[in-house]
Amino acid sequence: MSINKFGFVVAVTAALAGCAAPASETAPATPAITTNIPVEDPGHSEDHGVPAVTWDAAAEEKVKALAADLMGKFARPDLTDRAWFNALQPHMSADYQESAQYIDPGRIPVRQIVSGPVLVREKGNPMSVTAEFTTNNGPWVLSLHRTGQDEPWLITNIAPKDS
Repeated sequence: MSINKFGFVVAVTAALAGCAAPASETAPATPAITTNIPVEDPGHSEDHGVPAVTWDAAAEEKVKALAADLMGKFARPDLTDRAWFNALQPHMSADYQESAQYIDPGRIPVRQIVSGPVLVREKGNPMSVTAEFTTNNGPWVLSLHRTGQDEPWLITNIAPKDS
């Protein structure tokens, strides 16, 4: 490269460099990071958002009564689809509502509850329970779940026990 061309390149480079904004001398080299972490009282026990739910004899009796009522409402082949669904809908989880809306009560083989409910639940899980019934069509299970101590029990499934 000739000296004239080299001088021209240096001049253009210098001119372009002058167009760039100068670096701020007051800007920190790294952005400041602030956190707002609360200081915890060491004597404070946190529940981490898990609801405090208990199971006792009174809760068991309430669930048994509710399960018996709901299974009785389920075994109603004489009702129209809409009347059957409306009777159970307030006690259904959103997922169960989705599938139950297609149930034809006239096709449900359960006509009579012979005995039950017998409650079955996992030890230490006061939020889910199954209620087993003996029916004219064999054993059936009604599954219930709640999301907190004062929340309602909702049907998550009703099906023959062996299905």
